[in-house]
Amino acid sequence: MGEVLTEALMPANLVFTVMLGIVIIYWIMVILGALDTDFLDIDFDSDVDVDTDADVDMDGGGPLQGLLEFFYVGEIPVMVIFSVLVLSLWTISVLSNHYFNPLGSMLIALPLAAGNIFVSCIVVKILGVPLSKFFKSFDTDPNASRPVIGRICKIVTTDVSADRLGQGEMSSKGAPILINVKAEGDHVFHKGDEVIVLSKDPETGVFLVGPVDL
Repeated sequence: MGEVLTEALMPANLVFTVMLGIVIIYWIMVILGALDTDFLDIDFDSDVDVDTDADVDMDGGGPLQGLLEFFYVGEIPVMVIFSVLVLSLWTISVLSNHYFNPLGSMLIALPLAAGNIFVSCIVVKILGVPLSKFFKSFDTDPNASRPVIGRICKIVTTDVSADRLGQGEMSSKGAPILINVKAEGDHVFHKGDEVIVLSKDPETGVFLVGPVDL
């Protein structure tokens, strides 16, 4: 442990050690509830907007946005990405200087640091794939729109026919979904009947329904 601390405090590694210290303090604050993991998060919306949590909305387009999206900024909390980057920078810096720069020469440390930054960016990109999927799994809206055509719904109004508009209720992970429906052909449905959604009128937004065994 003492040898690792000695290596970490070498001038060639000191910058990355300080960055790692900041990251450790941040995660301690998160554990204690003083900060949130979405601190400094970035969303790619229309205009620049900074709120009280230091969240940033960035205008679409441009090389900067392309670079941020390349590293999954917006899909993964910024501080998680930064933590992975800093941990990689610190680890590679300590190991490379230990084996290739034992005397701590800054002339050797600088090119090692340049290569370290390049390799660490690749590490962030590779680890960003599973991390992006992981955080997306927490981002699912239970009431998000799902395909309606072909699903079963239950009539909740008195009657539904080709001439009589009614409503159908469709189950979801959140609150039930209510849709405006009319019956296909000469069918007449009553409250409590289960029907299948066949199509949607693009002009009125009304769904055409038929019997489940159609």
